[in-house]
Order: sequence, then structure tokens, then C-alpha cells
Amino acid sequence: MRSLRRGAAGAPGAGRRPAGRRVDDRRVLGPVRPPGRRRDRRPTGRGVLGGERDVLALAAGDRRRGAVLRRPGRALAPDPPDLAPRRRGCRAGPRRGRARRGRSRPPAPGHRGGLPVIPLLPSLLAVLAGCARPEPPTPVTTPLPPGQLILAHTNDLHAHYLPERAEWRPDEAALGGAVAIEAWVRSLRQAHGEDGVLYLDGGDLLTGTPLMELEERGVSGGAMQVLIERMGVQGWVLGNHEFDRGYEHTRAFIDAGTLPTLSANLRAPCDADEPMDCPVAFDRVEPWRIYEVNGLRVGVFGLTTSGLGHLTDADTMSRLEVVGHAEAARVAVAALEPQVDLVVGLTHIGIDQDRALAEAVDGIDLIVGGHSHTRMERPERVDDTWIVQAGCYGRLLGIGELTVEDGAITDLRWTPQELDPDQLPVEPDPELVDLVDGYTARLTERFSEVVGEAPVTLSRLGGGETPLGRWAADAVRLAADADVGVYNAGGLRSDLVAGPVTLGDLYDVFPFGNRVVTFELTGEELVGLLLNTAAAVVADNRGMPQLSGVHFEWRLRLGAPELVRAEVGGAPLDLARTYRVATNSFVADQWQRNLGVDPGEVEVLPMRVLDAARAHAEDGPIVDPGDPRAVQIDR
Repeated sequence: MRSLRRGAAGAPGAGRRPAGRRVDDRRVLGPVRPPGRRRDRRPTGRGVLGGERDVLALAAGDRRRGAVLRRPGRALAPDPPDLAPRRRGCRAGPRRGRARRGRSRPPAPGHRGGLPVIPLLPSLLAVLAGCARPEPPTPVTTPLPPGQLILAHTNDLHAHYLPERAEWRPDEAALGGAVAIEAWVRSLRQAHGEDGVLYLDGGDLLTGTPLMELEERGVSGGAMQVLIERMGVQGWVLGNHEFDRGYEHTRAFIDAGTLPTLSANLRAPCDADEPMDCPVAFDRVEPWRIYEVNGLRVGVFGLTTSGLGHLTDADTMSRLEVVGHAEAARVAVAALEPQVDLVVGLTHIGIDQDRALAEAVDGIDLIVGGHSHTRMERPERVDDTWIVQAGCYGRLLGIGELTVEDGAITDLRWTPQELDPDQLPVEPDPELVDLVDGYTARLTERFSEVVGEAPVTLSRLGGGETPLGRWAADAVRLAADADVGVYNAGGLRSDLVAGPVTLGDLYDVFPFGNRVVTFELTGEELVGLLLNTAAAVVADNRGMPQLSGVHFEWRLRLGAPELVRAEVGGAPLDLARTYRVATNSFVADQWQRNLGVDPGEVEVLPMRVLDAARAHAEDGPIVDPGDPRAVQIDR
């Protein structure tokens, strides 16, 4: 028996260089903004469509594909919001920017309508129509003029390293993958010089595919460190999913990498009056870093979501102090602004929080975001701050051409480049191809076994109860021989598509490695759990707990849910009886949010949720149980 309890809740330190110094024996080029200077330069509105020089040309290139661990065309559903509020998968961003009330917003530069493209690689000419798989052209280096730089960015890779279905396209083509990302970044560097391109990643490298199960450099998920290094990433910010396997795993994963890992607002608890005066949370995490890009000094600070407390376990939170976004950003801007030409926030806080940050903190030129999986079609401007984000799973590469004058962005040309793995601007990196194929071969051997059949697709979408949610709650209840099963909607990370179901398919749904746990509730406490479930419906919370073994009817009374009738196992709920409840270890640890009642002593069973799901699938068929568990009778 083990009690899972929520503990207490952790964040600067990095060397600061005075303005005007030489860095690594290189003279600092470009203006250095005086402390506290406000930006009043506004980017120009030059269009980017029309004319040969405005096209990022693509050339067809061969790419060796490894075996796919899931069936082609399987649905990739968006992330439920109990792990990220208002998350909508890789959703399209707003078509219009948002400015502070009372201020007019100038048109976004670099866009005249339609999907924007930017004039970054004029040397790559479009492939002649009708030519099948011609050789990619050799890029000709065109050095950037002083004051310009190229930004490339990804976010929310979630261990996706192969091409993935692009659900927004009419043909739902598979896009992205590590090989395609690396080829595009390399082409930018070949075209504009190695020191003219800065490639950043917005966090959540981990959790989402079986690649997490490969141990590289002594840690599970270490393959992602190997891949992002090979892809050319120059810095990344800690996301919440880097903490899915606990504090020690996070530390080991960070230590397994060689790239700068950023987060200004994650601190180690200390006795300082101000949390930002405490040390950073991990030895190898930096609050910010200064890059020199084409002679410009670019200060990049990291921010991790302040909602981490309800996204990870209590033990992890007891070792962290999470500082508010705006508070940490103000400290970072104050430290960076006197030293740099450009201040960039590399954030994993979501698009809505990015907007709030831009309104609250002056001095941030650009926010490169993540966490909300927002597939933006154009950059958004809030006051003097630009915001960009590039969807999720590495299917898009955000590419921006920035012109910087007097410490401000005066021109921004940005596009979310779709990464067709068969239409690359340069030849794939053969060593990276071999690495990817090797990982895929290892995973295919382990996860390609068919464990069941789904006559129809089980979806996790739609709010309230879902077919997949009912099936998952049944799986943990049956595995634990419990009276009631509870599963969090946010723990379901993909749909189960109709057809043969492999172990890899189940892993896509249950990637977290959580254990099946049980605890006991009295009938009266169980009523509290049911009312908490009904309250999630009232609040229109798409993260409503998914239930098994129980059926109840409820109605609204004076604006609050009221229980009308409840059955457990087909018999009326007995307030005096004790019931055995099964769920996963995350739900039990975060009981305030997921259960609404204290589970007390929690027994951790010797099985993972994936094991329970496999057993349930093998018992088959994999179908929606169909019977509703929570019914509102006054609708």
C-alpha cells in the first residue's frame, strides 16, 4: 500500500555580459539598446506574395521511410483540455491579430491574403511540372544584409519523429518528421549562412509515441535529445510533458542532452524573499541565453506553463517553485535588454497566455510559443510584441525573416512551412535517415503486434462522456476487479481507429506509463465523486471524468447539480457501503482536480494502464460499451 499525496510546490542565474563587450573574441555588431528604452518602431507592411523571388521553392527529394507503427491514415485527435485548458489539438490560429483596447493595429507585414510565403531561398527554383522526383537543386549562399536574421521554430513534437497525418489538409497527407525538419533547416543555413539562422523549439519534446520507450544515453526518451541535436536545434524550453515521468527522470533527460535548455520561471525552493532570486530548478537549465545571429545579439528567455502544478505529480512539485509568467519575464527582459538587439520569449504557456504576457510585459519583441498546439496562419501582434506558433508534431516549420533596426523589429515575414517529406529543398541527411530507420525498426519489433479489433472508431472527442472514455474506464475497473472505474479525459491522447489495433495504437492512447491504482470510498463519498462529475458538465469542462460500473441521473437545482438516482453494478448506491474504485496514478495524485474527494490510502497495482488496456483489448471486441454513465434528466 502506498499513499499518493499532493506535496508542496519550484525557479535565475545565468552570467550577464555588460553591453558592448566582445563575446568569444567576436565583436558585437549592431546597436545595443539602452536600458529601459521603449520600442516605438513599427514593422513595415510590405507584401510577400507574387513574383518568383517571393516563393520558397520546393524540389522533390527521395526519403527512405521506416515501418510505421500505426495504420496509415489513423486519426490524430487534439489534446483534451484537462491537460491544457482550451487546447484544440493543432488548431488553426486566429486570422486577425489582437491589440490592446483603444489602440489600432496595423496590418500584419508580409501578407496580402492566402497562405503566406516568404522570400528566403530565391536560389531554389520551382520544379518543372511533370518531372517525377528530380534531384533537389544546390542552394547558392546569399548572405543576409546587416540587421537581418532567419528564425526557424517548432514546438510540441511529443516524440513524433516520423511524418504524421495533417488533418487540416483535404488530402490529409503525412507531413513532417525529423528528416524533413533537418533538411529544411539545413537548406536555410546553406542559403543564408550558418550564423544567419536561429532554430528554437517551444518544448514538450516528450510523451506521445513509443519512441519514449527507447532508452538512449541512459534515459527513456533520450532518443529525442539525439534527434533534436541532429535536426539543428539551438535551444529549447522545458514543457510540462518533460515532467510526465517524475522529477528525477526530468533531470536525467536534461542531463542527457547537449543543447541549451531554457526556463526562467522554474526555480528551486529557497528562503529568498523573491522566488526569482532562487536558483534555477535544474543545474543544466538556463533562464535565458544570448545568441549572436548575423551580427545581432538575440536574448532568448524561456517560460514554462504556470499550470504545471495540475499537470505533474506531487513529488515533482514539492521540488519546484513555479513563478508567474509576467513576473519572470520582467526580470528576464530587465537583464537582457541592455545587452541585446532583440528580446525573444521562448514560451510553453499557450497562445492565450502569450497574448496576456505581451500585454503585461513591455520589452518583448517576439514570442515563439508552444503548449496550445496552435497552427497559426500568420503572425499575431499584441501591442509591440509579435507572436508565432507552429502547430504540433513537427509537421510545420515556422520560418521568419526579421529585420531589426534600433533595437526593434521593423519588418517580419513569417510562414508556417508545411514539410512534405517527399518534397525537400535539399537531399536528406543519410546519417539521420539511418538513425530514424533504426529507431523505427526497434519500435516496430516491439509494438507492431495486433492485440485486438475495433469494428468502429472509438473517439475521445466531443465533450462529456466519450466512447473511448467509457472503454478506458472499463479497462481499469476490470483489471483491478473494482466496483467503479474512473479515467481522466486528458489521459487519452489519441483515438482508436476502426480495424486491427496494435500495441503501438494502444500506446498512442495511453503513453504516460501511469499505474493502475485502487482506493476505497464510502457510498457518501462516492456521491461526492458523482456530483463532481456532473459539475464538470455544468462548467462545460471537456475534461469530464469518464466513469465505469456506475449509472446516475442528475439535474440542476439552484444552479448546482443534484443527484436524483444512482446505481453501482446495477444495484442502488448504498450510502453505508464501502466501494472499491480503480483509476490511474495521475488521477489519484491530482484528486482535487479529477475526483473532488480525497481517496485516502491508495494501492498501486503491479500493472500499467497500457497493460490493463491490452488485456481489455485482447478480451475484445474493442467497442463502445454504449450505456451512458451520467444522464442529466432536466435538459
